[in-house]
Amino acid sequence: MDDTPVTKRRHLHAHVPNSPVPLQRDDRFSPSEGDSLKGLRCGHLLTFRKTALLVGVLVVLYNEVLVYHINKTSWKLPPGFSQFREDDQIVRLIIAGDPQIQGYQYEVGGFVGWITRLDSDRYLSKTFHLLLDMVQPDAVIFLGDLEDEGSVASDEEYSDYVQRFYQIFHVPTETKLILLAGDNDIGGEGADVITQEKMLRFEKNFAPLNEVVRVKNVDFIKVNLVTPYQEVPAVPQTQLVSQLSAPVRVLLSHVTLNAARLQTAAKILGSFMPQYAFSAHFHKYERTAFDITRIMKSAGLPYSADLGRKQLVTQEIQVPTCSYRMGTAEIGYIVVTIDQAGEMSSSVVWLPRRYVNLGVYVVYLIMVVLTWLIQQVCLPSKRHHTTGL
Repeated sequence: MDDTPVTKRRHLHAHVPNSPVPLQRDDRFSPSEGDSLKGLRCGHLLTFRKTALLVGVLVVLYNEVLVYHINKTSWKLPPGFSQFREDDQIVRLIIAGDPQIQGYQYEVGGFVGWITRLDSDRYLSKTFHLLLDMVQPDAVIFLGDLEDEGSVASDEEYSDYVQRFYQIFHVPTETKLILLAGDNDIGGEGADVITQEKMLRFEKNFAPLNEVVRVKNVDFIKVNLVTPYQEVPAVPQTQLVSQLSAPVRVLLSHVTLNAARLQTAAKILGSFMPQYAFSAHFHKYERTAFDITRIMKSAGLPYSADLGRKQLVTQEIQVPTCSYRMGTAEIGYIVVTIDQAGEMSSSVVWLPRRYVNLGVYVVYLIMVVLTWLIQQVCLPSKRHHTTGL
């Protein structure tokens, strides 16, 4: 009988006498493998955090700094504009509509409201001062609605709005600041009526409602026309006309004459006979021409034969809002030059769409959260898959 198998078994057990049958090694419980997976997980999390932080810094840098300077490269100033002021007789203007700095009553409360007001204020200040440095204007004109809640604000709130306005739109002492009132400042729209108290509060903190401001060879005529519904605005025509002396006349009002009642528009145009006019209120850019003689004739107002022969025309520009909070994509300023001969040139300076940048923040946060969740799900799954081999 062949004893080879028995010999083989004896030789096998000779190596490990009095020992049980050896177990097969299970790599699933290897300490080195567990350390490797732990290191892999930590490495992924570290890489994710570094990447998220880097991308976050770049997003903030673009949204809060670069976007404004990139937008600035698209600004077109009026033809013939010179920053070197070779001709000191040219009048350079920045005209703004409806900044409507945000208040406290209609805005979200608490920390969120503080953030939204801060962001709106910063946007207004950043864009304004970039343009101010580029244009170096002789005058800056705000066509009303300086505050969003000025008409309904308490005295304490109003004082805060005034301080914030002058901080946001600070101008050099040599630059004239021409301020008009709007319906959000003194009322006049719907149930929010104009009162003597509101008008006096505006004049005390900002400027007269009706006045003539002379800048070089131009008379700027401020009229208190804040809504289309005013039948006869409280405009002292006779008093203002007596102050006119410059060869060029520019009418300034919050609401466009095109939306005013015919009698109101005719009286204002017939009294002042301006070559140009600027208005705001509707948060859009638009140009209109008014034939003064035709409007006075349509309104049944008398006019001189000399006026009929001259056929004077007033060119009006409606100015867009400079605030991204007004719910429109048309955000900008008007830059104007008026030369010694009275010829006007203008251009619209369009501003960045802030809501797009805020949307980038939302997308970034969503991507960070989703990536983190995917890593939390996938890395343990990979570990279980490895240990199950």
